[in-house]
Amino acid sequence: MRSEGSEGSTYRSSEISNMKMVVRHKDLKEIVQAIKENFDNAAAAGDQVSEMLESNRAQLDRSFKQLKKKVYHSSSVLSTLSSTWSSKPPLAVKYQLDAEVLNAQGGPKSLCSTFERLLAWEKKLYQEVKARESVKIEHEKKLSSLQNQEYKGEDEIKVDKTKASIKRLQSLIIVTSQAVSTTSTAIIDLRDSDLVPQLVELCHGFMYMWKSMHQYHEVQNNIVQQVRGLVNRSSKGDATSELHRQATRDLESAVSAWHSSFCRLIKFKRDFIQSVHGWFKLSLLPVNNDTFTGNNEPSDVYFFCDEWKHALDRVPDTVASEAIKSFINVVHVISIKQSEELKIKKRTEAASKELEKKASSVRNIEKKFYNSYSMVGIGLPDSGPDNGQGLDARDPLAEKKSELATSQRRVEEEMSRHSKAVEVTRAMTLNNLQTGLPGVFQALTSFSGLFTEALNSVCTRSYSINNGS
Repeated sequence: MRSEGSEGSTYRSSEISNMKMVVRHKDLKEIVQAIKENFDNAAAAGDQVSEMLESNRAQLDRSFKQLKKKVYHSSSVLSTLSSTWSSKPPLAVKYQLDAEVLNAQGGPKSLCSTFERLLAWEKKLYQEVKARESVKIEHEKKLSSLQNQEYKGEDEIKVDKTKASIKRLQSLIIVTSQAVSTTSTAIIDLRDSDLVPQLVELCHGFMYMWKSMHQYHEVQNNIVQQVRGLVNRSSKGDATSELHRQATRDLESAVSAWHSSFCRLIKFKRDFIQSVHGWFKLSLLPVNNDTFTGNNEPSDVYFFCDEWKHALDRVPDTVASEAIKSFINVVHVISIKQSEELKIKKRTEAASKELEKKASSVRNIEKKFYNSYSMVGIGLPDSGPDNGQGLDARDPLAEKKSELATSQRRVEEEMSRHSKAVEVTRAMTLNNLQTGLPGVFQALTSFSGLFTEALNSVCTRSYSINNGS
């Protein structure tokens, strides 16, 4: 696996090194697209590790082959009756475990299935140790009882009966101890034959994964530096829309999920190797000093796990985690500013609608007075507002025109506010991205590089393990 991984890693390294030639991107959209492409590539770098950890379809099919399918004709009364309604005889299917296939060597095996088998063996070992200790306790009780009987000089028949019980318990102790020894040996064999090579393979898989991620983050870091050189070219067409605000919200959710996933990934890696390290430490201790024969070879495995555990503990992830977390705040501030801009836009639209209503009202009044004056001019009775007292002091047309002018000024003010808000939002968005985005990828590049170096030292330690060579 290592040679294949090395070839694949060399190919990817060559491919990525070619990408390190900085391509100039003319605007923020192109920069974001390039960053996204490298995110996709970095995510794909973990596919091989996922296959190691998950039980894939081939493994499920192989597990299913452990069952023998037997098809036979049913002889039940209902089946016999039903056979008269069909041209085909009734069939039944039964599955039986095929122990030969179950114990067969080779074939694809997952780390998950190895842990499941170890768990089954350890549950068995637990019951066997529990049974052995129970027999030992009973044996101690019988010995004490025999001592009391002999001291009191009790009937010889009772003494012989106690001695016979002790003898049976001694035989049972031997049997249960052999069962414990057999199960312990099975666990050790499974550990050395399957678990150790799989852990070594997983460690190398993690190392290649983080190496690829480091290289893609390095490319992203080079690309994102171009954000600093962008110039704000805000125009009327750059006003924030609902789609813009929703996209910003989606980005905030995505970065938040990214931060959560990053923290969970690092925690999983540390918890995983800490558990494996603890289990190896226990598995190297003798279960029974009388029956367990020590093996010096697992010490290499223990030191490998110990190096792995301490390597992950030493890698500082706080800077990268806080960098992503701070970028969430950057995007959130942009989202708030966009919301403020959209509120001003809605006020501008409402004021424009109000202006249109007042303009329509003025036009209607002008039309009404025009028609009235026209009728006076052709000799019809004047029903105007004079009544011998001159024009009414409350001139409806003048009032409406005054309201129209006020509304016009309000629209102009709101439009000015909106135009200013658009400029502020655009300038603040670009400024926040220029100050916040590069720091994220600088932190990720540094962290992934340190993680790669740490795992590389662990992989070097794995070469001392015979089963992992």
